[in-house]
Amino acid sequence: MNIVKRGILLLIAASAFTAHAAVWVGHEGGLREYSAAGELVREYTGYRRPISFAFDAERRRLWFLDSYDYKLVCFDVDAGNEVFAVAGAAHAPEVGTSKLNVYVLEKRPFEPSLSVDVGDGSVWVADFYGHEVARYDASGGEIFRSAAFHEPFAVAALGDCNAWVAGGIRTLSLVGPACESKYNMSGVNEARALAYDASRDLVWVADYRNNRVFAINREGRLKHKGTNVELPDKLAVDSARGLVWVGTTYAGVFKISADQEKISGPLAEAGGVAALDIDAEGRLWVAYDEEEEIVCYSPGGEALLTIKRVKGLTSLAVE
Repeated sequence: MNIVKRGILLLIAASAFTAHAAVWVGHEGGLREYSAAGELVREYTGYRRPISFAFDAERRRLWFLDSYDYKLVCFDVDAGNEVFAVAGAAHAPEVGTSKLNVYVLEKRPFEPSLSVDVGDGSVWVADFYGHEVARYDASGGEIFRSAAFHEPFAVAALGDCNAWVAGGIRTLSLVGPACESKYNMSGVNEARALAYDASRDLVWVADYRNNRVFAINREGRLKHKGTNVELPDKLAVDSARGLVWVGTTYAGVFKISADQEKISGPLAEAGGVAALDIDAEGRLWVAYDEEEEIVCYSPGGEALLTIKRVKGLTSLAVE
């Protein structure tokens, strides 16, 4: 009886997905669009391994890096075609010990990442192996390329031409429109992911080696924290509900209630998380690379839908 009831609840939940929503998935072999009900809509094989998805403010243009040749791609999700691409936007990974000889890269090479400024539509790129941070305008023109950072792990645009940069192993930096330094703080140990909470003007930090997640304001003051989260390296902020979802290297996904600093999880599936994102209804979508599946969860953490047999998952974004 319980199995029957659960099946009915899952069917009701699936039918409640908005018809216009779409889930965009990067994998080793191309780019795919799924409906919110988990049906494959379109597939694009012109890309080898798209990574680090980010939408513009209207969520009609999807930005990503193709890690075959590390070009920056602007993709029109309505027309289903590439608007333009910028060649050589990032450098290819190196497998093994980092250039600073401080740590050994685990599991897979660390990839470059990007963040879109919803204010002016510019795109920030953290070029880990190029030891640079670059910024491009909405038409793909390079605004600057700064070599002021050693192995930048991540960047988070703040919507006003400023950004936080995880610049190297120990440092977080707030930088301005031309990458000029505004504030620096130390004490982190590989901040592998950053996520901006626009409603509170805070940046969340996945402090990988310190096994913690925390939020700071623009003055570097600590506002929220969650400890004992083993090796966090992915973040998604649900500002409306005051939630932060944390993906980890090995232990699955955790949920932090920001105001209460309460941690729950992991969700049922353990293992590595390739990417995660939140849709307009607060549902969490998670790409599990080793399991080759994408799972959609309710804001409460209940599994609603699973898309199976997607090999080589690399990234995910939801309209």
